[in-house]
Order: sequence, then structure tokens, then C-alpha cells
Amino acid sequence: MLMEAFQRLIAALWLGSAFFLLLSASAAFRAAGNTSIAADVVGSMLTRWHYIALAAPLALFALELRRARPLILTLLFAAILLATTQSLVDLRIRAIRQSSPTPISELDKTDPLRKRFGALHGISMALLLTQTLAAAVIVLTTGGGRREEPVVSTSQLEAHDSASDEMSGGGP
Repeated sequence: MLMEAFQRLIAALWLGSAFFLLLSASAAFRAAGNTSIAADVVGSMLTRWHYIALAAPLALFALELRRARPLILTLLFAAILLATTQSLVDLRIRAIRQSSPTPISELDKTDPLRKRFGALHGISMALLLTQTLAAAVIVLTTGGGRREEPVVSTSQLEAHDSASDEMSGGGP
């Protein structure tokens, strides 16, 4: 029971941090005086998000191994791959920003560097949204205090029935 509560806490923190990042990134760009400052702030938040986006599904995967629910394990493994990919994409975005002599937003829309940045930014956003969806599914599947009934095979039921019949002196 304590382990399940711990899993729910990790999943909730993972999902909550994803929502916080989405909301605060949008707010940073609306409130900042220029896009370079906003991009620096969001980039800093993303660095911290990557730790959560990797650590939470890794921890949940390790905890889920004892329950061996294939669908949940597959979803967590996919989330780990998504987080890893997003980290790599964001490193490339950061490298593009640093290599540009001017802020990306000031480059001509046809500039190859700006186009590459835009494509990678779109990929990064899609990865973040997919991770948020994965976290939401995990929260829904680990929450609510639902108890899973143990899986009992037919042969186990038959053995139990036979043992009960022998103990009560009854027969088939």
C-alpha cells in the first residue's frame, strides 16, 4: 500500500511538472521583454524538466517490475525513450541558438538555421506533449486506490476445490 502511494506521488509529480512547464513556458514568452530572454528562461526550466522526465518513468518502471503489467511497463519504457529523445533534441536546439550570430527570432524566415530550429522546436514540443499524455495515463492507472484482483489459474481453482472437498469428506 505504501509502495502504491509512492508510485502515485511520483506519477503526480511527473504530470504536474509537465503541466507547469507548459504553462510557465507560455507565460515566459508573453511576459518577457524579448524572445531571447524568454528562451533562456524556458531553456533553464527544460534542463530541470529533463531530469524529472527521465527519473520519474525510470523509478516507476523499476517499481512496476514487481507487478509485471506489460501495458504499463511498455508505456513507461516509451516515456523513457521520449524523454531521452527530447533531451537530445533540446541539446541540438541549444547548440543552434548558441551558434547563431543573432537571435533566432531576428533571422529571416527563410534562413536555413531558423528553419532547422523551427523543425526541432516542433519535434521537442510534440515529444513534451506525448510525455505529458503518457504521464496522465500513468496517473490514471496508478490512482484511485483500486485493488487488482490476483490472477488465479483454472488449475489453481480446481486444486483448491479438490482440497476443500477432501477436507469436508465430500466427493465429486
